[in-house]
Amino acid sequence: MNELQFFGVASGLGIGGFDPAPALIAAVYMAARSSAPGRGPAKARRDVLLFGAVLILGTALWGILLSRLLGEHLAEIPWHSLLRAGAWAAGAEVIVAAVGLGYAGYRWAHRNDPPEEKDQKNRSLTGLLVVALGFVALVTADVPFVVTIGLSSHHPPWIVVPAFIVWAIISQVPLFILCVAVLFNRHGRVAEWIGAAWSAARRWIRIAIPLTIAAVCILLLADAARYFLVGRFLVG
Repeated sequence: MNELQFFGVASGLGIGGFDPAPALIAAVYMAARSSAPGRGPAKARRDVLLFGAVLILGTALWGILLSRLLGEHLAEIPWHSLLRAGAWAAGAEVIVAAVGLGYAGYRWAHRNDPPEEKDQKNRSLTGLLVVALGFVALVTADVPFVVTIGLSSHHPPWIVVPAFIVWAIISQVPLFILCVAVLFNRHGRVAEWIGAAWSAARRWIRIAIPLTIAAVCILLLADAARYFLVGRFLVG
């Protein structure tokens, strides 16, 4: 894979890491301070820009660091052999499926619950930055992010650096758009649009998430059952 191909694949993997939650957090944070007296709105804009910078650039820097430290080792791990290595893999699938079905059942049972009311006005800049760092830490468990780290091991820094920056921007494109709008003082409509889009999609997302998790878990159970019955996985 040459550098251009790697950059294209990394950009595509960024779509797999798409997460609108930080943009929603930032939009709610600004909305809660839009009517504050004095320089409240101006401070909120600066806070959101810092939040976006820490989250997006932090994700990119974390990926670059891990790619230099672990990329080659990740690329050498025989993932397919490990995941298809007999009864222990099938047993792990059963455990993961059981936990997943339990979680899906819980989410389905609470799909019509009203949204939790959170006191966003009391969230400080420190709290916002802690949230940003939390998202940066959580991305380590994101499969597209780990795959990008593995692919980057045989490429020079001059292409790895922009690849991870683009990965971070694509995965956080709603937050990136909001931050650009804040820079040009056009964030009001963007924040409203993000909030409206989430309100419109929330009901369907609450239905889709448990159904998707349940479908994946059923596939895992079928895969494990076939191995225990005939000694072969559905996906070899």
